[in-house]
Amino acid sequence: MNKTIQHLAQLPHAPTTEKWEQAFEALTDHVMILDRSGNIVWANRALRDQVEPRMGPIVGHHYQLPYYGKTPPQSPPPWETVLAGALSAVVETSFPAMPGYFLVSCYPLFDGQGTQWGTISVVKDITDRKRVEEALRKIAQSDPAPGSIAFLRSLVKDLCHAINVPYAILADLENPAQPNTQTVAIWSDGRYVENFAWTPPHHVFEDLLKVKGCAWNTVSTPLFPATSVLASWQVTSYMGNALRGQAGQIIGLLLVMSPEPITNTHVAKSIVQLFAARATSELQRKKTEDALRDSEQRYRAIMENAYDLIVEINNKGQCQYVSPNCQVVLGYDSAAMLGKSFFDFVHPEERQTLVESFHSHIGSLEKIDIMCRLQTKQAEWRWFESHIHPFRTTIGTVTGVIVTRDITEQKRLEEERIRATKLESVGLLAGGIAHDFNNILTAVFANIGLAKIVVAKEPSSNNQSVVDRLSAAEKACLRARDLTKQLLTFAKGGAPVRSTASIASLITDTVEFALRGSSVRCHLHIPKDLWPVEVDEGQISQVLQNLVINGDQAMPEGGVITVEAENFSIPVPTDLPLKTGTYVRVAVTDQGIGIPQDHLPKIFDPYFTTKQKGSGLGLATTYSIIKRHEGHITVSSTLGKRTCFTLYIPASPMKDAPTSETIENLICGKGRILVMDDEKDIQAVLGEMLQHLGFDVDFTSEGERAVSNYAHALKNGSPYTATILDLTIPGGMGGKETLKQIHSLHPEAKVIVSSGYSNDPVMAHFQQLGFSGVIAKPYNLMDLSKVLSQILSTKRPSSI
Repeated sequence: MNKTIQHLAQLPHAPTTEKWEQAFEALTDHVMILDRSGNIVWANRALRDQVEPRMGPIVGHHYQLPYYGKTPPQSPPPWETVLAGALSAVVETSFPAMPGYFLVSCYPLFDGQGTQWGTISVVKDITDRKRVEEALRKIAQSDPAPGSIAFLRSLVKDLCHAINVPYAILADLENPAQPNTQTVAIWSDGRYVENFAWTPPHHVFEDLLKVKGCAWNTVSTPLFPATSVLASWQVTSYMGNALRGQAGQIIGLLLVMSPEPITNTHVAKSIVQLFAARATSELQRKKTEDALRDSEQRYRAIMENAYDLIVEINNKGQCQYVSPNCQVVLGYDSAAMLGKSFFDFVHPEERQTLVESFHSHIGSLEKIDIMCRLQTKQAEWRWFESHIHPFRTTIGTVTGVIVTRDITEQKRLEEERIRATKLESVGLLAGGIAHDFNNILTAVFANIGLAKIVVAKEPSSNNQSVVDRLSAAEKACLRARDLTKQLLTFAKGGAPVRSTASIASLITDTVEFALRGSSVRCHLHIPKDLWPVEVDEGQISQVLQNLVINGDQAMPEGGVITVEAENFSIPVPTDLPLKTGTYVRVAVTDQGIGIPQDHLPKIFDPYFTTKQKGSGLGLATTYSIIKRHEGHITVSSTLGKRTCFTLYIPASPMKDAPTSETIENLICGKGRILVMDDEKDIQAVLGEMLQHLGFDVDFTSEGERAVSNYAHALKNGSPYTATILDLTIPGGMGGKETLKQIHSLHPEAKVIVSSGYSNDPVMAHFQQLGFSGVIAKPYNLMDLSKVLSQILSTKRPSSI
């Protein structure tokens, strides 16, 4: 070695022996001096420290030992080239016995006479540089499609290789204010990991966001807690960049991590920033492509599944695209409409206006809103609300997109709403008239009853004639009462006020009344043992009247209506939507024009009618009334021959219908009755009827006074035997509130509710509200006697 150094020292302007040795020993690269045979005569500390611990001393051995071991070189080593006479040899290569990639620089050594006696070489480890270059080459070549997941995954893998760290994460960030990300690509110690929703540690997230360049840190304890999915990585060192979009907004994070401190941080930072720039570009591209793809899929889903019909037309109105739901909306196959003019499907009454509007607006790209009828494949005209949106394509042609929605049902409902509003107004008027008429009718009805009693006291042939006249007038009052009930049903509907009645009598009286003056005859088939029914007589009379009148109108040239009734039992559940039990079945059959089969399912719909001047309410009301009675109605028809409506009406548990009452059936009593009614005429006639039945009467016109009177009587120890309260007192406290206050004074009080609004829910459910009985206006002496006897259980026969 000393000889070698001496040779070097003899070179012109050569430093001293100590300086050469110090300079070579200080280098981190391998420095080696060989003789002409290729044997090592000197090696610096960097080479000795790397090789001698596993191979022993290398001086005196051939240079191939530390680099090639026992593997022969595949190509001539650079040392051989210089030993053979070359002035220099510089190559990048790898060696079998030493991992990594190296830059080898060899130069000849000469003595004072110019004779080459050896060679000197410097071997520099360029593994990191080559790794970075390889990574950059892969990024530049972009093997997978840019913006694809495959490319982004290769990006994190190559970044790990370039910096020589085991872990890297590329994550998408939607909101910089929230540290919640979705990983896009993860490289974990030699393999890819499935993506997941990830929340970075708070201080790491803050570091990445506040540092414009590359953030880096090494910590003493693992970065991720034991509960984290990344705890097994044991990360103590990280380096990363926030990815910023074109507008400066943060769109993602790129982070490399290692359980060991990251080395060569200056170079590593530059590499991370370089990869971050590419990752930003590709992530933005991916976001744009994903958004475009989502938009296309969303547009396709909307176009193909929208309820609205979507049509694209050219500037001549010809269909260029028709959404697939055309089959459902119009009945046409989409392909069948292509090339045809959209306007050919428009109703002639709207077609010209639409064509003119289209051509006047299409050039200026103005939106057009129209309402028109389109013809379906079944030749039906349906209403559509259409919006035409013109736009200019990239090649300059003008196209219009039509979004059109079927509003036929909406228009029908709107027309129904308008009709319903009108009907509501008429209904309110009808309800008011019926209420006032019932009050008047009560006075008339009651006075006729009282007059019959007076005349009947002196039997004679003349008086009997008067009684017959009064009975006829009384019967007319009963029909008028039924008429007001129909008015109230029309006005409000409501629950039926039921009582046991003879359906046979109802049928007979109603048919006779409905066909008076008609050329149509009626055949009745009613058995004598027909069960009584539990019904609101006025409402069921309206049902029968509607059906008979319909049959009459279906036979303008005359004919026969047949009404058949029979007892009907349902012991077990059947196809009919009825509970098991007993019913009376009534069939009303005409010989009229019949009903088309396609109309039958809609025959009970409100406002559906085939009559030129019909309202479409008759059968709808009929259906509603029967349903409220827990019955059922069906219809069958043969076009041009007949129509039959069949009613199923619940039978009464009473096997005998109530018989016609006479004066002899009156039940009288005694005691004091409190009457609250604002009509003076009703007070007068009601007072006479109650006195005739043996009661004393006190009157009041409003609720507060009634409560005061009741409290006074109770205090004096002479409470009222019963109280009759009018349900509605204009401008004052009505029957419901008065009842509450009377019951608070005397829970056992017997209170009867009365009203001209016979269909009011209170009248149908009076017991649930605490009333003892109910009497609907108009009523007569017999009705009053019956109600009082029921609540007072006073059964002393009349002395009349």
